[in-house]
Amino acid sequence: MDKTIEYVIEVARCGGIAKAARNLYITPSALSKFIIQKEKEIGVRLFVRQGNRFTLTYPGERYVEMLKEEEKLYEKMKREMARLADLYSGRMRVGFQMSFAELMTAKVLPMLQDEYPSINVFMEENSTSELLKMLKKKQLDVILSLIDETDEDLIYDRIVDSPVVIAAAKDSPLCRKAIAKEGFSHPWIGSEDLINERIIFDRDERSFRRYAGNLLDQDQISLHSDITVTNARTALMCVKQDLGIIVLPEILVHELGFTDQVDVYSFGSEQQYATLAAVSDPKTVAANEVKTFSTIVKEIVVNQKVDKS
Repeated sequence: MDKTIEYVIEVARCGGIAKAARNLYITPSALSKFIIQKEKEIGVRLFVRQGNRFTLTYPGERYVEMLKEEEKLYEKMKREMARLADLYSGRMRVGFQMSFAELMTAKVLPMLQDEYPSINVFMEENSTSELLKMLKKKQLDVILSLIDETDEDLIYDRIVDSPVVIAAAKDSPLCRKAIAKEGFSHPWIGSEDLINERIIFDRDERSFRRYAGNLLDQDQISLHSDITVTNARTALMCVKQDLGIIVLPEILVHELGFTDQVDVYSFGSEQQYATLAAVSDPKTVAANEVKTFSTIVKEIVVNQKVDKS
């Protein structure tokens, strides 16, 4: 702390030089000279001397008030610098959608630790909406999530665009209705073929509800839903048991291990896509680590696509 703040505030608090000097571990004469010099420097008297008693003048009161504000700002700065030093020393805060837990823990994290052997990774598993809130509050450095809307205050590093598909039970009646259609990644299902289907909603992901809304609204058809789940894995387990269909990005079917357990279909007038992205704060102090993180995820996802093909 600046001596001006510490010395003047202590004299004002103690109401005299002798006690303040003891508390500051300096001699009374040195502290007295400091106060006189400070008064000459700023051009006003800070204290009225009455014997050994030092009483603040009105300018002195205002000066001390401002010094206390400066002291608070100084303490805030110290805390912030300590936080940044902690980050620079090798801490990285990563958030991800629950569906990508296997990708993160089995593949991304080991490669990240190979690049930064001493890094301390804090991981937050949550819904996209909650992760974005944490990112904006600077509680995370980067998140890995499916994104369908962007915020100009954040950086979006695209990993891959994933087709939005209908997932249905293996060998369901839909497989006999699906047709090949140009411009679509999978056999295509018309809305009239879905009238008797039940749709499963993911409660925590608004984007999934939007995908499903597009399916419902495209021809003003009415699908009914009697199952709402809290994550894509549970939804796909329901699909596997032929309890309904779900509309979701195809990458989740692969990441959650349901590729051989459900069938996927295209739908709509044109192919929809969801973007898997590494989203970060442009002011994060872990910018290098975030860039490496994005590169690692891209490498893994691209290799997975090559393996599948």
